[in-house]
Amino acid sequence: MTEHKQDGVAGELVDRVTIDPLRMAFAAAMGALIQALPPSRARDIAIEQLIAAHVRTEEVLARHRVLN
Repeated sequence: MTEHKQDGVAGELVDRVTIDPLRMAFAAAMGALIQALPPSRARDIAIEQLIAAHVRTEEVLARHRVLN
C-alpha cells in the first residue's frame, strides 16, 4: 500500500507562511471593529472605510517602490 503525506494545500509541502505586517495590522483593526461594534450599518461603513484605507496605503507604497 502506498502512503502519501500531505502537509499543505493540494499535497504541497509548506515550510512557513509569511504574512505582510501591514496586512496583519489592518486585519487586527478590522477584528477590533467587529468586536467593538454590534452588527449594524455603522460597522459595515467602518469596515468599508478600513478596507479602502488599506487599498490606498498599498497603492501609495507601490508608487513609492516604483519611484525609488
